Amino acid sequence: MSPTILAHLYLTVLRTVCFLPLFWGLAAPAHAQYTDRAAIDHLGGPEAFAKRRSALAKELKTGIVVLFARSEIPEDSHYREDNDFYYFTGIQDPGAIVTINMENGHTSLYEPVMIDWLARIEGKNLFGLTSEERKALGFPEVLPVTVFDSYLGVALQSKPGSALWLRLGYPDQVTLDRVEGSLYSGFRYSHPYRGDLPPEMAQVARLRERYPMAQVKDVTPAIDRMRNIKSPEEIAVLRRNGKISAEGDREAIAHAHPGMYQYEIEGRAFAYFYSHGAQGVAYPAIVGSGENINTWHYFSNRNMIQANELVVFDYAASLDHLTMDITRTFNISGKFTPEQAKWYSVDLEAQKAVIALLRPGQTYEDAVNAGKAVYEKAGIGDQWHGFPGHFVGMATHDVLSFSVSGPIQVGQVVTVEPIVEFVDKRMHFRVEDTILITEAGPEILSAAVPKELSDVEKLVGSAKEQ
Repeated sequence: MSPTILAHLYLTVLRTVCFLPLFWGLAAPAHAQYTDRAAIDHLGGPEAFAKRRSALAKELKTGIVVLFARSEIPEDSHYREDNDFYYFTGIQDPGAIVTINMENGHTSLYEPVMIDWLARIEGKNLFGLTSEERKALGFPEVLPVTVFDSYLGVALQSKPGSALWLRLGYPDQVTLDRVEGSLYSGFRYSHPYRGDLPPEMAQVARLRERYPMAQVKDVTPAIDRMRNIKSPEEIAVLRRNGKISAEGDREAIAHAHPGMYQYEIEGRAFAYFYSHGAQGVAYPAIVGSGENINTWHYFSNRNMIQANELVVFDYAASLDHLTMDITRTFNISGKFTPEQAKWYSVDLEAQKAVIALLRPGQTYEDAVNAGKAVYEKAGIGDQWHGFPGHFVGMATHDVLSFSVSGPIQVGQVVTVEPIVEFVDKRMHFRVEDTILITEAGPEILSAAVPKELSDVEKLVGSAKEQ
């Protein structure tokens, strides 16, 4: 390496560890294969992501945060970026790395270098854009990922004992929270031929090995606290997604009739989601009926639905990296039997009781008790198990979903989905909505699909009659 290159490297590292401001460029067209500029703008523009980085720096105060983009491109669906990486960058680029200095907010983005023919075939990443286009996305400094270790090594060796903030736990995904991610990784470890560390864990292991002089700390708790309270821009996207998802489900139920296949119901909603701007789905569709009705997460959707069977339909979209979660239960023939109507009504009453208490000044424990009281009155108190739902956001089961407790806070988004089921009778009832906590109380984001018993019965198959 020449003295000139060494000098440039050292000066760049000094900029990273010293107090120099981050330059924001003027808007210019940016065209990268995976990064969605429209989504960035819907969420407040590059400035909003910079504010998140500043808020993180204000809390952590010292050290360097390192976050990794996903390392692989899905083979059968649209690329969706690692949630934490996206939350602080707005960028979607496989193999990218971002470093954020907590003392001065200086941010560097490292990208794989794409040779010209590959960029023509696969599309450019940020490294292949012009300097003006990079600035417009908030990242005037985009470096090849091949120099990441050289830069990080100098920064950490210059200040031995510096904090190196990493996500030490498992990532959440579009469908799973961090705890569920660890569970499924455990399943993989137990298989004799699938026991290798997932990329997210391997990255942490390598950084620990390469930089023993650093004080490795977990950035996850700080990220989760930030992500749990939604910004005004996120709330606007969630409202739009709630409408798209609910109307897509409504469209599917309106076309439901005996003799159709489960996947036809899925297909109706899927087409609606995509034709109204969604970039993906929040989770694989659940269309349970017959012998599948009591499998809570039934995804195959290949069976024919027979007359008078109950259907549990659980499906929603992903829009601008934010999800939704909605479930409706109905009789495929359009009329609940008396026993089905009884238990559907209990499930709905319990859901309403919980939702009514989702307001500032209450606790999630208060809401739990209200729902449980309905079950106990109906003689099925043993079916109630804790808070009947989870937080929603970038993941359908969002961060902190395993700890839905304590004071209810404005800006939280949570589902309410109590379940009543009798396996021996092939009965499962689940009415689920996604709720935004506001100063005025609960706002049902998924209200566009009906849930009152008579309204559900009127909706089933109604499109066929037109």
